Amino acid sequence: MVRRARTLPKTGWLLAGLAAVLLLIAAGGYFLGAAGHPYRTAPEFPVEEYLANSGTMRGNTYRVEGAVLNSIAWSPGRGRLISVQPTGSDSPVPIVLPADLPEANVQKGQRFHFLVEVRENGILYAQDLTKS
Repeated sequence: MVRRARTLPKTGWLLAGLAAVLLLIAAGGYFLGAAGHPYRTAPEFPVEEYLANSGTMRGNTYRVEGAVLNSIAWSPGRGRLISVQPTGSDSPVPIVLPADLPEANVQKGQRFHFLVEVRENGILYAQDLTKS
């Protein structure tokens, strides 16, 4: 009975398989990292333009990322008014969290992603929010 010698996989195939696995891991990390930013289809909120003339922005929807500075007012029927420090800006902006918005525990110092709409008189109303 003739015995066959065991053959090991060729080094080229091993290197190609290792490269394919590393490529899949890198692609997965890239796409999962991009999916972590909510509201990425909405444009970034232009703070300076808003402060200069908020009336021209009425009806538009933007995304705002920032830290809650303070809770200014609260009304059971209308909701809550908070001040937010947008990321990359020194100027705080007021955002209304309507009463019909799903309950969110918003506290001073917490960071959130907001989807806001500019309504009458340039007031920002949150349509949705997620914690950063």
